[in-house]
Amino acid sequence: MNLFIDTTNWSLIYLLEKDNQIIASYEKREIKKISDIAVEELKLFLANQKLNIRDIKNIYVTTGPGSYTGVRIGLAVAKTLKALNNDYNVFVANSLMFQAGDQAAISLLDARGNKSYLGVYENSQPLISETVIENDQIPLLVQQYPNMKIIKDYEDISFSENYLKLKTKFKEIKNLADLNPVYIKSFI
Repeated sequence: MNLFIDTTNWSLIYLLEKDNQIIASYEKREIKKISDIAVEELKLFLANQKLNIRDIKNIYVTTGPGSYTGVRIGLAVAKTLKALNNDYNVFVANSLMFQAGDQAAISLLDARGNKSYLGVYENSQPLISETVIENDQIPLLVQQYPNMKIIKDYEDISFSENYLKLKTKFKEIKNLADLNPVYIKSFI
């Protein structure tokens, strides 16, 4: 059984997958205090499927960029589970790449302060290094990549579909010390 976790962008997303089939999903958006509910909601999510955490073999988690605290919550859950049971396999993917899926896309996530996190992807491969841009620069970017779909803030994406398409593109993390968030925006 595989567990997917995304807490990076003011949403709490859990998916359960087995044999490339989504068995259950949980999605709650626009949450300001994910840290208050993440663990309890995971327990309830698993209990509703008559499962417990020991039924999970692989953990897939997005690493950001996104909400500074949100990025850390999903990773903290994955790290804690791996620390408690080293038999778990942990796989990570950048949230901009996850949002783009396997499409040719400009992936934008709200970075607050009239800025956006930016990634440009084709077949899940970055065409540029992920960065932060001023929102008024987005039209210039669209001109540079006129045939790319714009995907912003997880709007109109299917977490289940993207997870199933990208599962093999997640990178396995063997060492807990390598399970780190992606922070692009400077906080200083």
